[in-house]
Amino acid sequence: MLMFQPLEPLLGAFVREGGNAGIILSTRRPLGMQRFTAAHELGHLALGHDPHADDDRILRRAPWAGDGMGGVPVPTEEREADAFASYFLLPPYLMKEQMAVQGWEPRHFEHPETVYQASLRFGTSYRATVFALEREHVIGRNLGQQLRRAEPRDLKRALLGDFDLKNAQRMDVWHLTERDEGAVIEASRDDLFLLRLKEDSGGGYVWTFDELSDAGFVILRDGREPVPVGRIGAPTVRRVLARAERPIAGQLTVREVRPWAPDDDPQLLTLYCRTATSDEAGLFEPQREELLAAQ
Repeated sequence: MLMFQPLEPLLGAFVREGGNAGIILSTRRPLGMQRFTAAHELGHLALGHDPHADDDRILRRAPWAGDGMGGVPVPTEEREADAFASYFLLPPYLMKEQMAVQGWEPRHFEHPETVYQASLRFGTSYRATVFALEREHVIGRNLGQQLRRAEPRDLKRALLGDFDLKNAQRMDVWHLTERDEGAVIEASRDDLFLLRLKEDSGGGYVWTFDELSDAGFVILRDGREPVPVGRIGAPTVRRVLARAERPIAGQLTVREVRPWAPDDDPQLLTLYCRTATSDEAGLFEPQREELLAAQ
């Protein structure tokens, strides 16, 4: 069984009671951290370990490392659960698939902004993504150490410019482009979506975002990035910031069209979006519904 509770400072725990096993996760962390914590606790269960509670140290150590923060030795069971979580959440094939879709090469991961966006698409925390990139030798150990110094909250604020991000820990910022065509976006309820799409305004094309409003999004900002000097008539970049006002689930398509001929060779961006609630206490919703149905 999986249960959510407002734990602090614990991130989660693996428990046994009366012969039954369960996992408890803190509601006070974003989805990526919750997923890694859940996978870590599942590792304890799958590997036959004793019950255990974990704080945020599990997010700051490498799964292969014999020492933890400050040189404190990490128990063997903890290293095993860390390694289980890393491979469970980010198997090599998934990493390779996303790198191919996004056109990412090892050099792109020199930038913490890219690692952060990769973590959202992988469904893991920022630091768990850094460790997995090291594990698969996409990046080296020295670069990994540099990347771990970056704070996700600063990366989020850098994406938004002067927009006021009130709760940088609870929400994520998805930077979406044409490369995300067909992507599955599983986001937290408070996440923000920054769409940066090339717009052939010189050819009369504009992106329409009525579909966003129909799907339950509110557009917070809408504008175009400045055209470089000497490139008048070149494609511009449309920059739209949106947030879901209600839980979302299903297909979302936005279109780049000529307003006078909307069906003439439109450019489409289709996303499959789902809101994942991560801050409500109680049993994991599918398990709760299953138990209620059985009564």
